[in-house]
Amino acid sequence: MQYRNFGKSDLVTSVIGFGTWPMGRGMFGAFDEDEIARAVDLAIDSGVTLFDTAEVYGWGASEELLGKLLRGRRDRVVLVSKGGTPWNESKNRTDRDSSRKQLTKALEGSLRRLQTDYLDLYLIHWPDESRPFSEPMEALADFQSQGKIRYGGVSNFSMEQMRESLETFPIICNQVGYHLFDTRPEPEVFPFCQENGLGVMAYGPLAHGLLTGTMTPDTEFGP
Repeated sequence: MQYRNFGKSDLVTSVIGFGTWPMGRGMFGAFDEDEIARAVDLAIDSGVTLFDTAEVYGWGASEELLGKLLRGRRDRVVLVSKGGTPWNESKNRTDRDSSRKQLTKALEGSLRRLQTDYLDLYLIHWPDESRPFSEPMEALADFQSQGKIRYGGVSNFSMEQMRESLETFPIICNQVGYHLFDTRPEPEVFPFCQENGLGVMAYGPLAHGLLTGTMTPDTEFGP
């Protein structure tokens, strides 16, 4: 396994991470929890240190399962989660809310479900353009000073949104959707991250299964 720093920060992780979006029940169909446990064990034994989740993955179910599976091995992994996308019951959808109040609630929930008292990296999941980006960045600074996160970053942010965020807080990475069928971050996001010493996390790097060779025209999916 190869290891790399997140940009110019001193946070070091494996170049291959373990994404837990499919572990959120109700989003990607049924799964075998024992198979997930074996996958986590194999990943750690293979040198994977980065485990990435979010409060919205299965509305907390992914974090709860990951927290259970990492019990007793917290010191061996770099734990990443994301907040700022609360579930809106009345509209049956997620909202983008990066207010200090919402982020505080989200982080406390993530820490509880993951059975840890700190996260190595906490990301603003989606840009909330209803408020200045200084507000969530100030919240990240507070979380860091309280010892609840080691580092902060963003996800799905544009070049200009990252630029504005950096005026308030030293984010260390941007997590973006990226794979061989979708190279949209290449023209602007990647060069900006490189120029400013930020790391890049790619989610969906296997095109959500399309690049694994396991799907055919005859593949059937559950409801």
